Amino acid sequence: MSTTQAYSPVGLPGRDTPEALLHVGTALLVVALAVSSFAVWTPFGVAATFVLTLIIANAVPSGVPVLIICAFLYQNLVVAWFTPYIPDNDTFDALRGTNFIILMTAFGIFLAASFQHRVRALTELRPWLLLNMALCGTVCFYFALGVVHGGPKDAVVYFRNTITPLACFHVAVLAASLYPVDLRKSILWLGAGAIIYGYAELIFTMDFLGLFHGDLYVERSISRQVETGVWEQALKETGFVYRGIEDVMTTTFFNTPLFNDILPSVFRIGGPNFHPISYAYALSTISAWLLFRGRWLLPVAALPLLLVIGSKGATFMLFVAIAARLIYKPSRTGLALMAVIALAVVWTTAAIGYGATHGDYHVLGLIAGMRDFLADPLGQGLGLGGNLSSTSINLNWQSAQAEGAASVPVESAVGVMLYQMGVGSLVFFGFLAALLVALRRQLVETGDPDFLFGFVGIATISANAVLQEEAFYSPLALAFCLLLVGISLGTRWRITAAARAGVLD
Repeated sequence: MSTTQAYSPVGLPGRDTPEALLHVGTALLVVALAVSSFAVWTPFGVAATFVLTLIIANAVPSGVPVLIICAFLYQNLVVAWFTPYIPDNDTFDALRGTNFIILMTAFGIFLAASFQHRVRALTELRPWLLLNMALCGTVCFYFALGVVHGGPKDAVVYFRNTITPLACFHVAVLAASLYPVDLRKSILWLGAGAIIYGYAELIFTMDFLGLFHGDLYVERSISRQVETGVWEQALKETGFVYRGIEDVMTTTFFNTPLFNDILPSVFRIGGPNFHPISYAYALSTISAWLLFRGRWLLPVAALPLLLVIGSKGATFMLFVAIAARLIYKPSRTGLALMAVIALAVVWTTAAIGYGATHGDYHVLGLIAGMRDFLADPLGQGLGLGGNLSSTSINLNWQSAQAEGAASVPVESAVGVMLYQMGVGSLVFFGFLAALLVALRRQLVETGDPDFLFGFVGIATISANAVLQEEAFYSPLALAFCLLLVGISLGTRWRITAAARAGVLD
């Protein structure tokens, strides 16, 4: 039996709906219980979350990817319920860190499972596990370097953001290599819930958020920005006067001044995860994944929300997915993939060209990263530079525009990673390039559009990362994409190994 003939969609007819209900229901329950345990006491929350994830990983290992997606997408919705009762910002941050505890617990479990005898039998899987482990070791080295050179808190933030995509890929590819993992119904339901939430937030705005203390969640986040002087700095640089929460939640259409005089301002929705850019990537990733499985209704419903949010990178990703879906046929595989790469290159080049002539912050941050990488190729360590680091709080953008570069890399994931990890970042970029090559090969061999989704997702997100930090560092961007890619590759290798052995699951 050829490997092409052996390939088929995962899941068994008639079983997908009950299993999806089990996985989604269990995942939502675990997320709610985990966040609630953190609200009781942080150490208890860590222990309870670890135990709950351990139970799921052992009882329903094929449901762990769904648990991770639910934690990324819906955790902050649960946190919002507890906002009025959270005494301080440290506890607030602890609740929001629940999803990372879930992910790292699952990662630890599947990392230990990597040394099982049956894993060694999966010859296609082993090189990827070794490469991923080597890359995780590189990240840990730069985390230690960041703790020494900078602040431990900043190093922890960027360690979490950098290790998350790698952990997602490892869990997903190993889970799908060992067990049948079917996300068809789960992704459909989770995506539908996120879209319904988005329209409710868009239509009813603060009244909707007030139903579950979402307005207090947003206010708490903004108050921290006030305390750190973000809005005072904005007043000096742009003349923007912060008057209240709705000033922050209102923006121009597609988040650009080009439509100021044409279209009214819109309420910039944040989704159940309370972060507009991350929410946009979640909608775009889910929509693209469904598109390549022949479902158009949810992607069409998600498109207006993407335009309202105004994340150009996430919207670009979905438009490229639509174009690839329309172009692709097994006989035109090369053309479709070349079109994806060409669009990504043109998009990035145009954005850099426009930004360079307009003093764009993202381009200035990218130039700073390249400048500092050439000055010190070893790297500074995680946590130095970047939007989420305390080292970038006092950036003077007027001075940066005058000098043609920011004082430290910000806004650009590629620039920040070059600065923080130096030559180690090239291993990260090489890992993504190797995945593109593997996905191309699998698409040619099988014709399965899941691999085209992975190619489109990694190519467009990598292009966006040149000028956008969220593309690499948001768990609902690259991490979510690599989780779905890992499931596609793991499923392929599991079925191939079974075909070689003459036994199908």
